Order: sequence, then C-alpha cells, then structure tokens
Amino acid sequence: MALHTNPKVTLHSSDRGLEKGFERMKHQALHWVFEGHPVGDYYEAALPGREAFCMRDVSHQCTGAEILGLSSHNKNMFSKFAASISDTRDWCGFWEINRLDRPCSADYRDDTDFWYNLPANFDVLHACWRMYLWTGDKDYLVRPEFDHFYAQTMEAYIKRWDRDGDGLPDRNPGNGRRGIAGYDEDDPSKEKILVATDMLAAMARAHLSCAKICAALGRLEQAKTYRDKGDELLALLNNDFYTEEQGFADGLGRQRELLYRHGRHSTEYLTLYWDTVPDSTRREKMLDALPGTVAQADIEVFSHYPEIQWRYGRREQALLSLRRLMDPGLPRKEYPEASYSAVGAVATGLVGIKPDAAHGIIETCSGLSGIDWAELGYVPVMGREISICHEKLSKTSFTLESGDSVTWRGVFQGIGQVHINGSPVETYAVQREFDPDGEICSYCDVVVNAGEMAEAIFQKH
Repeated sequence: MALHTNPKVTLHSSDRGLEKGFERMKHQALHWVFEGHPVGDYYEAALPGREAFCMRDVSHQCTGAEILGLSSHNKNMFSKFAASISDTRDWCGFWEINRLDRPCSADYRDDTDFWYNLPANFDVLHACWRMYLWTGDKDYLVRPEFDHFYAQTMEAYIKRWDRDGDGLPDRNPGNGRRGIAGYDEDDPSKEKILVATDMLAAMARAHLSCAKICAALGRLEQAKTYRDKGDELLALLNNDFYTEEQGFADGLGRQRELLYRHGRHSTEYLTLYWDTVPDSTRREKMLDALPGTVAQADIEVFSHYPEIQWRYGRREQALLSLRRLMDPGLPRKEYPEASYSAVGAVATGLVGIKPDAAHGIIETCSGLSGIDWAELGYVPVMGREISICHEKLSKTSFTLESGDSVTWRGVFQGIGQVHINGSPVETYAVQREFDPDGEICSYCDVVVNAGEMAEAIFQKH
C-alpha cells in the first residue's frame, strides 16, 4: 500500500497521451511503496512479489522515487546498503534486502554463499552522490555509515577483489554467484570474463563521484587522488576495452583477451548511462545503434533508454522510447523499474531538471520534440517544490512553489539572448558536456523567491 507520497506532482501537456501515460506510471510506482515494516520506509525494487529492494534497481529507480516524494525511503534504503558492507563478505553489502530487514533468502545463504555483482558498490556510491545533488541532504555526505561505505568501497573492496594486482576487481568462477564480474547475469560467457567492462565503467564513475563527495567535505587532497584515478580508469576503459571494428568488449578473459558477444548490448548502454564515453564520434555511433536493440532489450535494460537518449540530445528517439515504456502492453510492465524510470525520465529528460545542491542551482533544459508544451508541477527538489513549463525549445517558466529562494539556470540550445519576464538579462554561452557534436547552449541565472514565477524567452541568433 502506498502511504508516504507526493500526489501533487503532475504532468500536463498538449500531448494528452503523454499526460495519461505519466499518471499511469506514477500510480504504478506508488503501488510499490511500503512503510511500517521492520526495514523501515522502502519501495519495491526487485522482482515483483519479493517484498525487497536490490542494489542495482534502487540505484536506477531513486531519481523517479525522489520525484514522487520518497526521499525518506531512498535515504533509508541506501543507508541499509551502506551499513551492510562487511569484511566477512569481502566488503560486499547485502545485494537484496527484504521488508524484515534481512538479506533476501533468494540471494543469500551465508557470508560464504551469496549473490553479488561487482559493479554494485560503485553503482550505489554514484547514486548516493546523485541523491545529494537532488536533495541537498548532507546526511549522504556525513552520516557514519555512508562515510564508511565510501571509504571502504574505494580502498578495501577494490583490494579484496583484485586478485592479480592490476588494481581492478576481477571474477573468480570458482566463487559461483559470489562476485559476478558485471551486471549481465544470464549469458553463460559471464563465467569466462575476468574483468567486466561495465564494472570498469561503474568504477571510473564512482571514483569521480567520490572525488566530488570529498571536495564537498573539504578533503581536497583526497578528492584530487580519486579524480586522477577516475580519469585513469576512463582512459583504460576507452583505450583498452574498445576497438573501432567491434566497439566495447564485454570484458577481459582469463588470458587478458577481449571478449565479445555479438547481439548483446548491456555494455554499450551502461557505459553511456554512467557517462563514461567522452569521445563524441564513438558515442554517436553507439547512440545510432541503440534504437535497433529495443526489440531484444528486457525491461531492466530498456528502462534506461529514454534517460540516456535525452541526455545526449536524441529528443525524438527518447520520446519514442518513453512512449514504449509507458505502453500498457509492454511485456513485464509491472516490474517496478519500468514505472520509476518513466517518471524519472520525464523529469530529467523531457523537462530537463538537473539539480546541483553543491552549488545551489536548479538547471532546466527543454527536451520536447513534436510537442507544443509540457508542464511538470510540484516537483520536490533540494528541499523545495518547483513547477516547470516548456513551450517547445524557446520558452520556459520556472515557479518556486515552496521553499527558500533558489538560483534557476535556464538553458537553451544554440547561441542567443535570454529575456526574463520581458527584459534582456546577461546570457552566457557554454558547450554542454554531453551534447552531440559539442553543441553550444545559452543560459542565464535567475534568483527566484518562494511563490514567484520567472518566464524565460530565448531569441536565437
């Protein structure tokens, strides 16, 4: 039963089908929200019916959960994962935790026999940083269980799973399900992989996120160490795990050879999801191929597509993917990741909300394609509630419904002049990090007070 929710968050649009799809996904997601159990506030993030939440699923579903007002649930669940790491489990946590506050019996027998995918610690760490940026809740930075989890993940976890001394956690087939190399759980060739490419991508992103956590805490020397290591891992990923002929490998085999499974695509979407492909030509090639994989992608994979496509400027493809994700006929539509991902993609992609609590800025950028207008109202972010309305790509209204004043950064594609409430304001040009072909965008910063609305109109040069 859904108890602690944000029923006010609503999508209105000139596209009524999109409105209805959002409402359907919202109510489907809230169906999986629970309170009053020994584990505390949680939402289902695993196979339906397990009454549990899994590290991989929560790390992906958490943004949609924030939009639905589930901050306490997110923090509780991430806290449970962080507190569960243990030396006796080689610094792994509990992969899946149930409503009774115990490791799920389907995945855990004892500390010598349990299911664990090696990207998990890194995925959770990166998600915790994203949750801080979205909420501004400093508990994600300073609470002892989080601080301990970050430190042990960056040091003890890596060392314990690095059996050959190359600095990378690696797979030992003799361990069975305890330490699967990557997130691909089904293909028999996972037993051949020593170091999975998606694990390396998650590890690189976690180092860069941990560097930002350390910087936010004033640990500048440590931040530099992790940032340098993250850059080193990115270079390793993009130089040694990729060939122009075949793209990213699934990983390294026992003889350090590159292993490929043609027709598989989990590695490609995860390297994009974690923003670990800096080369724009390579990235565009991967994005071009992504729509062709839709038919064979299961829901755990496909639920990432709208977010990825919007992030990299593929607005039309992203909207098509979102419509499919919202389709009542979608196979396994009841899987919680489908609804939470759809809600998250509307906020971060269609409406383009990008909070930065570290700097007190809420950024927006329209992701509309073939839609006249869309408004997402009463979105919880950084301790506030905001409403965003885009009219195509050239007009945005930002309303601070409640909470302290905040800096709104209105971003528009192209070079031009922004007018706020009818008057020209200082406008800056910037090359957005993940825009295709290094597209230049224009933006302005406006302080908005509670109860006020700022309307931005962009005139492209």
